[in-house]
Amino acid sequence: MKKPLELSPAAEASFNRTFLEARTLINQYVSARDALTKLGILRTGRVLQGDYAEWLLANMYGLQLPKNPVQAGYDATDATGAKYQIKSRLVKDTRRPTSFDLSEVDSDFDILLCVFFSERLELLGILQIPRETVKELGSQVKERFCFRWNRETSEDPRVMRIFWKCGEPSLKA
Repeated sequence: MKKPLELSPAAEASFNRTFLEARTLINQYVSARDALTKLGILRTGRVLQGDYAEWLLANMYGLQLPKNPVQAGYDATDATGAKYQIKSRLVKDTRRPTSFDLSEVDSDFDILLCVFFSERLELLGILQIPRETVKELGSQVKERFCFRWNRETSEDPRVMRIFWKCGEPSLKA
């Protein structure tokens, strides 16, 4: 029979300090999530960045979010009825290629909005791309469709930068 795992007294004391700090931070995180839910920013049980991107763009551009926060096919509409799919990525640098993944490119959206956040959720950039351009420049990979942000797509005039943080280098640099 294998001996049970044990902590030495020194390791246990160190673990207890770390565990108490972790619990404090987790409690702050849970409280923050609750407060963000009350503000209407968090609408699903998903990660913060996706809900935050939807809330941010809805408030920046006057878009309407559907009552169902997991609406299939699109994430928001505008006053003209255009449907927007909103995708976000945490990036270290907007000069690096990244991918915005869609479950299906033929879903019910007109425009893809791609949001670039820093690792601290600071807004770095927003792209606006018509669905037909997404279909043309993207590619099917296994069970998802990928729109790649790279040198080619950054130079395509149909890929519009509707917000780009001043001083933030781009792939064109």
